[in-house]
Amino acid sequence: MSLEKKVNDAMKTMVVSDLHGQFVDNKAYKIMLQYARDYKPDNFVINGDLLDFYTVSTFDKNPERKENIQYELQAGENIVKNIRKNIGSKAKLYFLEGNHDARLQRFVWRNPELEGLEALELPNLLNLDKYNCKFIGVDNDYWKTDNGHLKIGDMLIMHGDNRLNGASTSKYSGYSAKNTMMGLQNSVLIGHVHRLAQVYHSTPYGELVGMEGGHLAQPTGTANWQQGFVTFETHRGKTVNPQLHHINKGKMYDNGKLYKG
Repeated sequence: MSLEKKVNDAMKTMVVSDLHGQFVDNKAYKIMLQYARDYKPDNFVINGDLLDFYTVSTFDKNPERKENIQYELQAGENIVKNIRKNIGSKAKLYFLEGNHDARLQRFVWRNPELEGLEALELPNLLNLDKYNCKFIGVDNDYWKTDNGHLKIGDMLIMHGDNRLNGASTSKYSGYSAKNTMMGLQNSVLIGHVHRLAQVYHSTPYGELVGMEGGHLAQPTGTANWQQGFVTFETHRGKTVNPQLHHINKGKMYDNGKLYKG
């Protein structure tokens, strides 16, 4: 007699973080799309920093770079378009605003004559309605309540910026997830730190999991970053089977299958 029992009513969620628009790593990006086709998620979450907005940042810029805002926006829309194509029309698609995405809001604030133009709102610039993608914004104003959180079952998903989302980050893998999970006393999945990690905490009332969702941007030579993404299922409102999917040098091994970028 088989002891296996298929859970037919579990809801599948796939979460990717930190693609950074034109700075996306094409190999990791291709692997992610391949896996999305196989996994067939019910929910797909772009967990912040879809865009980089290098051109409107306040940092010193390399004058050799030729990108402009339109180029960055087109890169971001192409990513949303490709994700929708690979997950199908029935899956719910979410985009949580990250701190790099929010650079546009700060740019508008520095140029108040642009304030109020609906054409400059990020969902409109990216044509998110066209791809049936729900935008979850976060406000740079300290007193606003738009915190960029999305809850699926008992899993709280946020980009993970300390100031905007209420996360508590560290430069070491796992510490950010643990700090944020313990501070909020809730299972959490964060991006922002570009690291992969999964930690647990048991309480008299149940078990919590904290996850760092990696990144899909181009790798750097010195940063403690790991490429990848996260999946989890929700059964009767509870998170089950949370998994990290690690991409290393353009390859990912998962359940006996090799994915190559």
